[in-house]
Amino acid sequence: MTSQKIVLSGQDHGLGQIGGGARLKDASLWPRSPDTDEPMTPLLTLSDRFLPVTFIPPGMAITVFITACQQDGAFNRSTQRHYTVNQQSELDEKRANRFARVILHELADQSIAPPAAALLLDRAYIQFEPFSDEEEEQELEDEDSGIDLSKPVGRPCWLQDPIYEPQRFLFLMQLLDSDVAAASRQHVGLFSDGIGYLHVDRQARRGKQGDEAGFFFIQFT
Repeated sequence: MTSQKIVLSGQDHGLGQIGGGARLKDASLWPRSPDTDEPMTPLLTLSDRFLPVTFIPPGMAITVFITACQQDGAFNRSTQRHYTVNQQSELDEKRANRFARVILHELADQSIAPPAAALLLDRAYIQFEPFSDEEEEQELEDEDSGIDLSKPVGRPCWLQDPIYEPQRFLFLMQLLDSDVAAASRQHVGLFSDGIGYLHVDRQARRGKQGDEAGFFFIQFT
């Protein structure tokens, strides 16, 4: 377990970021929502220099895209449920729906503009800080539940039914709605106060542009 928590700053620490567009070299890789065909929202970009794993090829990154729709200033809860997993039996179905995509790609020097108007979050860079003694104690207290804060690796804080992902996937990051809001204040409620979970695929080492590199989902509080 890595006893660290995620904090956000304006300084790049090897390119791990929330929001900020997509660092794709090929705009055709930008995924689209399966129901509206509109460009999806880039949520996370994590480079090989930043990721604490060995199976992302050098010079490449993974970007998490989600379908995010706003109505009357609030996010559409029915859309969010497309990438929310509440029961283990739903996992395969929700992954197949592709309302959230995690793709592997070469890392461009700059973010590119989406193919058409798309919801973009403000950029904030991710860095890590050690748990406090109290947080460390809470993390170790319950081997199943983890701790309710944004963190890399460690144990996920399951809010409802636990997800037992296949062995080829590694739980990489737990991200709270409040962290997204802190990075991009106009996007409060993107997860409807839920927690987002990113799992990456150990088979991503194949290094093909546009490959699925894992899956992302949220659970509501």
